[in-house]
Amino acid sequence: MDNWPHSWLCRWKMGWLPARPVPCQCGHPHASRHHLLSCLSMADRLNAPRGAQLNPLDYMLNQLPTLQKPPPASSQHQQVYLRWASWWPTVCLILFEMEFICLPDEGFSLVASDTRGTELLEW
Repeated sequence: MDNWPHSWLCRWKMGWLPARPVPCQCGHPHASRHHLLSCLSMADRLNAPRGAQLNPLDYMLNQLPTLQKPPPASSQHQQVYLRWASWWPTVCLILFEMEFICLPDEGFSLVASDTRGTELLEW
């Protein structure tokens, strides 16, 4: 996994993203976790199931495979790959957007803005 998505994931899961109170680009005075979940339309963008509507990003991250992929011929491999081929680029883009909102003065390189997530999908 690239360094940028890894950093974003760790900080989100540890509750460090957003790191400090900052205004959101939508005009809301505080870009909290709760606000970002709704402002960035995470549930809709991730096609989260009904039970995951309150925190769809954590739900999706908890679905990450914990072991390297099974043999390519298995149907389990195909299901997991297809699911993450659609989810992962969206998760990376959402995390990048949150970082951009929370650190508006930060300069982001082209590497950081690459949200295709190919390294995880090739793992």
